[in-house]
Amino acid sequence: MSIVIRMTFYATECPDGTIHVQNVVMGHLGQHHVHTKESFQRWKKNVRDEDLKVSKGECNCGLKPGDVKEYDGQVWHNKKWE
Repeated sequence: MSIVIRMTFYATECPDGTIHVQNVVMGHLGQHHVHTKESFQRWKKNVRDEDLKVSKGECNCGLKPGDVKEYDGQVWHNKKWE
């Protein structure tokens, strides 16, 4: 028997048009990254539909499109997600 560990992506469509994605594996938070609608469409092509949960809401993380916050709090920028 083998165990399959999969990452789940929780995406929040915010009123300002950004989409915030929180990665979760086995209950542990991973990256939190912010997309424009266009970059989200490109990004999600690499994600299985059953691993992506999208809802409308708000996120008060203070990050902008392209920003990535790692599980350890480090923040960096990924221009392709702008």
